[in-house]
Amino acid sequence: MAYQRTQAQKLLTALELALFDAGRTTEIKSLSKSQLRSKLERSRKLRDKYRDLHRRQRVALRGKSGSKSGTQDTANLRTQQKEEILAESVVRFETRLAQIEKEEDRDFAKFESAAAKSARAGATKTAGRAKSVTAVKKTARTSAAKRTATAKSATASGAKSATKTATKSSTKAASKAATKTAAKKSPSAAKRTTATKKSSAKTAVKTSGAKTTPSTLLAKKKAVAKKASAKKAPSKSAKAPAANPLDLATQKGNVSAQARAVGKGAAGQSSRALSIGAHQRGQTRRSQAKRDS
Repeated sequence: MAYQRTQAQKLLTALELALFDAGRTTEIKSLSKSQLRSKLERSRKLRDKYRDLHRRQRVALRGKSGSKSGTQDTANLRTQQKEEILAESVVRFETRLAQIEKEEDRDFAKFESAAAKSARAGATKTAGRAKSVTAVKKTARTSAAKRTATAKSATASGAKSATKTATKSSTKAASKAATKTAAKKSPSAAKRTTATKKSSAKTAVKTSGAKTTPSTLLAKKKAVAKKASAKKAPSKSAKAPAANPLDLATQKGNVSAQARAVGKGAAGQSSRALSIGAHQRGQTRRSQAKRDS
């Protein structure tokens, strides 16, 4: 049976009555958790105090009255009632504190569930971000590989074009050098051809001078004699004078003298041709020695 305030007011002191009033249903809801704990400790101490006092009083009365219960009329009834009132206030504070702790646990559980949900959502977001990052990395790698491939192809094509241009330039340079060397060599070749022509002409002159044998000289003498006789022969209408032996002798002498003169002229011409050919050969040798050096 719960005690009323009027009953508690007759038994409790002012401080004890304040604790009793704080434990009532209307006032206990306005107390915080820390306030409840402090009032609970005070009410427990007072309850324990009156419980011990009631026990000592009962032992003392048992010796005086001789009864086993130790209660006699209303000797220790007030202390027993005080103990019961404070025990009720302790129970009220404990139940209210337990209710508050349950509410806190419920709120904490809700908070934990919300945190877990947010963590799961964050994990899914991070997973999505990781997937997107990996996809971006893959695309970057593929693009980089494509760029390297294009760069390699470009370098290969550039190297091929460079080799082609180098070969073209080398062939052009070689052709130019060949033309230059041919142009440089052409004057020397012309000089050589002119020298050969001169040497061939000299050899022809030498052969012509060398071929003037005695038989050719006799033939030339006969031709000269025939020309002279043709000039001195009279026409058919004119009469031939009588042949004088002195004139015949003089004519023979003239003919022999002319033949001798012709032979001497041919021999002089042949000696001159030989000297000219030797001089030209010496000049050609000297020019060849200069070119070789």
